[in-house]
Amino acid sequence: MTPDQLTLLGLIGALLVLVGFAACNVSPWFVSVAILGLFLNWLGDSLDGTLARYRKIERPDFGYFLDHSCDLISQTFIFVGMGLSPYFTLFSAQLALSMYLLMTSFTYLKVLVLKTHHLSYYGVGATELRLLVIAWALFALWYGPGLIDAQFMGVRVIDVTIFSLWSLVFVAFLWKVWSDTKLFRPILDK
Repeated sequence: MTPDQLTLLGLIGALLVLVGFAACNVSPWFVSVAILGLFLNWLGDSLDGTLARYRKIERPDFGYFLDHSCDLISQTFIFVGMGLSPYFTLFSAQLALSMYLLMTSFTYLKVLVLKTHHLSYYGVGATELRLLVIAWALFALWYGPGLIDAQFMGVRVIDVTIFSLWSLVFVAFLWKVWSDTKLFRPILDK
């Protein structure tokens, strides 16, 4: 197995997540396909760079480009899959994806400008996100598709909840940008 094959495994896993969640409209037991896809995505994404370093076959620029391009595609597959499932709404999935992409963009900016690569913010990284998606999938399977039907004043409770969480994370993101700008200003002014 090569690092590129592991990257491909991660991408295939994310595609399985999309298919598994979408297929939950046919049978709720397709959640198992989505969870398998999350495991394969984690396995491929977590081990591709490690294997390259272990075998001393790193390609810093190309490997970084390929790995992170596939990560962006994978996360899009995962969130769209959630949005197509009967357990989440497309609106909430797009909000969550937008926040993930915002944090990812921030990470890539820091790599470019500061030469630092943070794998998580406030204790949440890609692995924790996958675990949260699995926990949500299992909870939704237990609760059933009526989960997204609950409304308050004509608005889906799940959308209000996800928007509230998105708002909190957005404020935390603004704080992180502001604090990092202050912290790294001497480096950034060079």
